[in-house]
Amino acid sequence: MKKTTIWALAALLAVGMTGSAEAVSTAHKLCNDCHMRGMKLKEMPLDDLCLGCHPANETDHKLGVVPKILPKGLPLDRENRITCITCHEPHGRGTTGKLLRLEQNTLCVSCHPV
Repeated sequence: MKKTTIWALAALLAVGMTGSAEAVSTAHKLCNDCHMRGMKLKEMPLDDLCLGCHPANETDHKLGVVPKILPKGLPLDRENRITCITCHEPHGRGTTGKLLRLEQNTLCVSCHPV
């Protein structure tokens, strides 16, 4: 069973996990880089997991805030707060640049209408 799982994961990686033209970085193709980084994924706060490799800077969106308008189709945490995966799809499925779930301007107006 274990060999089958390893081969299935290898095949998935070989075929690619994205539905977009953007290449996902090598680190995001290695499941264990996030899912087994010294502990089980569910035992570590999601944003801490992301920020372990992607340090925040001044231009990044604030995390842990509740948007005034709940974005349709974008994931929030259990308290309706913004996390890294609200805007970014870490597996790269159907993403645009920087693993964004939507084109940047469309993404922004999901919570910040003009």
